[in-house]
Amino acid sequence: MWRACPVVALGAPALSPEPQRRSRAALPLHPRPHRGALLMHYEARLADEGGSRWWFLRTVRTAWRWLTEPRDVLFLDRPIASAVDDRAPVAAEQEALAPTPAQKASDQHQAVARVIAAFDAAHPIRQRSKLHGRADKLEELFNAVLLGRQHALVYGARGSGKTSLAQIFGDHADQRGAVVIYTACEASTNFSELIAPYLGHIPPSCVPLQERGHFERWVAQVENASTPRVVVDALAPLLPDRQIIFIFDEFDRVEDAHVANQVATFLKLLSDAQLPVSVLIVGIADTLDELLQCHPSLRRHMAPIPIGRIADEDIAAIIDDGAGRASVVFDAASRAEIVRVARGSPYHAQLFCYVAALEAVQRRDSRIDLPLLIGSLDRAFATWELLNPDDAALFRSAVARSAPDLTLIEDAARSAAMHDSFAASPPVAALLGESLRQAGRAGNRLAFRDAVAPQMLLALIAIERAKTGKQDGASFNTFAVQGARIYQGGDARW
Repeated sequence: MWRACPVVALGAPALSPEPQRRSRAALPLHPRPHRGALLMHYEARLADEGGSRWWFLRTVRTAWRWLTEPRDVLFLDRPIASAVDDRAPVAAEQEALAPTPAQKASDQHQAVARVIAAFDAAHPIRQRSKLHGRADKLEELFNAVLLGRQHALVYGARGSGKTSLAQIFGDHADQRGAVVIYTACEASTNFSELIAPYLGHIPPSCVPLQERGHFERWVAQVENASTPRVVVDALAPLLPDRQIIFIFDEFDRVEDAHVANQVATFLKLLSDAQLPVSVLIVGIADTLDELLQCHPSLRRHMAPIPIGRIADEDIAAIIDDGAGRASVVFDAASRAEIVRVARGSPYHAQLFCYVAALEAVQRRDSRIDLPLLIGSLDRAFATWELLNPDDAALFRSAVARSAPDLTLIEDAARSAAMHDSFAASPPVAALLGESLRQAGRAGNRLAFRDAVAPQMLLALIAIERAKTGKQDGASFNTFAVQGARIYQGGDARW
């Protein structure tokens, strides 16, 4: 509504636009004289009639109320604004508040970033609160290495969280005052190349002041050509009250068997010399066998810490924790299916959650149900297929077989996913062929060449059963219904 009365200062000329000619039809709702005329009228009255002080104050208050109260004037010769015109400013304001395409793109990027941060399967975990199901193993490392000053070997299947465990332990040891030096081993490394980075990163504060120059020269010579005995002699001047921890990650990648022999000798000499240096090796089960074969006496100086699969409730905790940080929701059936396919593997649980959550975010949705998850498993398998096309082709061919064969394959995959190997079976060996390798010294067990493969095979079986409705083995639909009941409070374990 148009305001007829501009704001003016008392005793000053009105700052109003040029007056318009009013028609006789212009009727004020509250007819009052013009404010300037009102003031001049009262000023003339005071001068001519000699009004009292009381009359003057009353006049001023009356004029002030007249000025401050809103006055609406209706001009009948002007067109009346329609309801559309009244809504136009509101619509314009709503349009101004609506997100622009750039803002929508920014929100989408932020949502994707949250998913990546919540389900990052490509990098080790660095926060202790996110290391689900490994509290007991972390405590074993603390007791063996930090308190007992022993060597330790963390071993298990690839993708089981060994590196995450080692790095979180290293962060904690660093906070406790230990010097922690970490690196990942290369396949073609020799002992000199393996040990050189550790020697070069020992801080001078770990060496007595009078020995530092000699220590630096000695280390420079050792880096060129070293043996376990030479390295231990070079470390002899270290201060006994400083604790140094070497972490050899991915030691199982080293191809030269002689390197394992030299490392075993190095560990034995360090323990015999009682130097303040402990070694944490991260590898697989075969690593322990190789080290003990070289030096059986290492059993007295090394703490073996096997890393198996985590419990189903810990996989569920990974799903729920990541879903909260990614601002998505997995329904009961989809969560139960992830638990079933991951088989205790933190890596696979995060991978499947990542693909599903990313798909939901790209659809601008926050809810993940079973059909969306099945499609995400298909995409995860297709990505892995690009990296391992031979095994993927064998899996696709095997899954397309009859129901009894599918049950045999699923049982083998579930066993391998949980225990890294399964009992040798001629029918399974014939179906999966070159994707398998011999496991164990007795030759009665088989394992997948690719440690990631068992869960990928289980994912493919879940996809096939969702498409065809096959119900052999661990029934897809039955498990989904049971999972829904469990997650809704039917089982206290969850």
